[in-house]
Amino acid sequence: MLSIQTKNTYRLTALLMVVIIIGVQWGFYETYTSQFPNFINSTYIIHIHGALLMIWLGLLVVQPMLIYVKKAKLHRSIGKVAFVLGPLIILSMYFVTRDSYWRGLDVLSESENLGFMVLDIRGFFTFAIFWALAMGYRKIPSAHMRYMIGTGILAIGPGVGRGLLASFDISPYVAFTITDGIDLLIVGTLLGIDLVKKNDYKPSLVVFLFLLVGSALWQINESSLWQNFALSYAELFY
Repeated sequence: MLSIQTKNTYRLTALLMVVIIIGVQWGFYETYTSQFPNFINSTYIIHIHGALLMIWLGLLVVQPMLIYVKKAKLHRSIGKVAFVLGPLIILSMYFVTRDSYWRGLDVLSESENLGFMVLDIRGFFTFAIFWALAMGYRKIPSAHMRYMIGTGILAIGPGVGRGLLASFDISPYVAFTITDGIDLLIVGTLLGIDLVKKNDYKPSLVVFLFLLVGSALWQINESSLWQNFALSYAELFY
């Protein structure tokens, strides 16, 4: 039987994901959702990628609530979808990032295009790592849940970041620095709670460190170190 504290954790996790979904919808409304059904400059891969991610975020709401209402068997049955959905999302991320690079060549300077690759590359690899860890630790609920939360938090940058750009007169550098700060604040809080309550803090620490590295890369996106790496990456994989 779940303790009251554990049940509240699952309920709050579902609530966090609902807030993230709202943030994503806010961010993509002007540049994507509001254009329905006559989307501008949106390819089939973008539509597929968006649909897959929304299904994933939906699962991140439904799954903890199933545990909360004591439907563990149904939770496990639905969870099997993640073994297929995760790789499909990772594959769609690759094609979207490649498409973003080639489209950027027409509208951005080379340094700007290579700089923005930070956002795509770190999202691609970090989601893949968090998904793999979540699946690997699926029989350890506390670790599994934290890595799954990590995959959901990755949606804050693309969603809320675009919302900030659309609503305020700020640069992409500032917008995504803010969202990086939000990500680190959320996971840092979860890490602090784990430490105070003497839970297994290692999954939260892993998520925090990956987000911290991603944030640091964004801060050096104009440096020769990143620019040279991104150019080599593009030549090799795009």
